[in-house]
Amino acid sequence: MRLRSRGRFNVKRLARLASDRLRGTTFERTLDAAARAGTRDFVFGWNRGLGDIALGLVPLFLRIRSIVPAAHIEVYTRDELVPGFALTDCDAAHAIPGLARGTAVDVAAAAAAQGRALPPSAVVFADPDPTRWLDGQRTRYPPRLRWQPQWDALADAIVPRAPDRVTVGVHVNSETARYYGYVKDWPAAHWRALLARYRDRDDLRWLLFGHAPEPPLTGEHVVDLRGRTDLLSLLAVLRTRCRILVVPDSGILTLAYYLAGTEALDVISLWSDPRQGVLKQGCPSPNPHLVHTPLVGPGDDVRALAVERVATALDVALAAALPHAATH
Repeated sequence: MRLRSRGRFNVKRLARLASDRLRGTTFERTLDAAARAGTRDFVFGWNRGLGDIALGLVPLFLRIRSIVPAAHIEVYTRDELVPGFALTDCDAAHAIPGLARGTAVDVAAAAAAQGRALPPSAVVFADPDPTRWLDGQRTRYPPRLRWQPQWDALADAIVPRAPDRVTVGVHVNSETARYYGYVKDWPAAHWRALLARYRDRDDLRWLLFGHAPEPPLTGEHVVDLRGRTDLLSLLAVLRTRCRILVVPDSGILTLAYYLAGTEALDVISLWSDPRQGVLKQGCPSPNPHLVHTPLVGPGDDVRALAVERVATALDVALAAALPHAATH
């Protein structure tokens, strides 16, 4: 069953929206009070997805700094999300050992367990709600993720450059799809058919991204990096090796899309629900050379997205990339 309220008359949501428009959201009211009081310390608990860091928290950070330029922002979160915060302008991100996704975050207890004391005047957002707080304002605070040039070298130990080929990155599945009420991933059979379609192309190289080498995918010039990269290494490979990225709606798509830079990158994204993620955010990429081609499955089901449609989009990207293959 698909857990969406799209197209329904949601009385509770309309009431919340009216209240937020009239009185301001909890976030805005709290931020205004903090500014009046001269508060500069802001602490977040965060236990949602990787992509939501860019989609939700980064705009909130931008809003805080627009009101309190000298703000000091810290986050308490799951261990695997900490590297994602290195891409933001938060001042510190602390891992909570053993925190399971979806569990409530007790920020004060987490800080105390690590020998830290929250400043008495700190504003604590233990359970931030960017979906509500940014409603109608997403384009006012466009996400932008920063990259440290020295991180590019992380790719060197993982995969060499291939100046004679166009490198296509493939993120096979979203890996957190189980947390959603609808299918987010393109079927493995479709990925195999796509790779097989280009098996005679010696001018291409395929890099597979993900946590583990499942489902099995093989083919000519396919390099399986699944399970061999941490987050920053994956992004370094994507930045310095890939000219094209084929990816479902996922955290990797969101980070690649909002990562600032000037590297040419064609992104072909595969969707069930176009009312989510970067499409819902509605903000352009801060990379002026990123070209985004979103493909939505018929009936809002990515499984119905034909291999031919993806291949057609890939052929367009390849036509643009081939003259520049020597740069990757």
